[in-house]
Amino acid sequence: MWELWEDLLSPQDRAVIQEADYAVRGSAFWESRRMGQRPALLVIDMQEMLVGPDLPILEAIRHYRTAMGEVAWRALAHIAPFIAAVRGLGFPIIYTRVITRGCDPSDPAVQIIPDLAPDTGELVIDKPHTSAFYGTDLVTQLVRRGVDTLLVVGNSTSGCVRAAVVDARQLGFQVLVPVECVFDRVDASHRIGLLDMWMKYAAVVPVADALEYLREVAG
Repeated sequence: MWELWEDLLSPQDRAVIQEADYAVRGSAFWESRRMGQRPALLVIDMQEMLVGPDLPILEAIRHYRTAMGEVAWRALAHIAPFIAAVRGLGFPIIYTRVITRGCDPSDPAVQIIPDLAPDTGELVIDKPHTSAFYGTDLVTQLVRRGVDTLLVVGNSTSGCVRAAVVDARQLGFQVLVPVECVFDRVDASHRIGLLDMWMKYAAVVPVADALEYLREVAG
């Protein structure tokens, strides 16, 4: 994963990461590289107003100020088949929508995009703030399903994804982030967010490795 953030690091940064063994061991305080046996997928805020049309981001913003356009659609090419694979393996899938003050939950802008529409019985949690856990019953829903590991996809890497990852880790869940399945409107924020999660809170891995883990657990 080093190539994603290599050019952001000073020589001292690289030496610290190497000397502290982050690449192999992750966090010094908990087992951030270990995965459990009862995973679930959390799909963060894949909504019309955040994805927008498949256009360059500067054009997509003219449709919705919060839209990410082709940045989101590049990730969507990985997210959609990943969700389908998780669904096919029979693991729980939970979606979130951000519904801020003044938003109507029936507004077309806050709906999950049709390409990722939840199946019947898949849970959609409306959240008022950045983290999927704050002010919601997500923990209760995960405990009911016996989940010990959370795979997180969606947007944005430095915002709602990172907030969910940090809170999940603090609440005792193992966390995995398939790197091609998250995105951000600012590339620097995306890469720094991935670095931060990789060092401290989660296994940040290629989507192929995430699928291999899920198949091993399912088997």
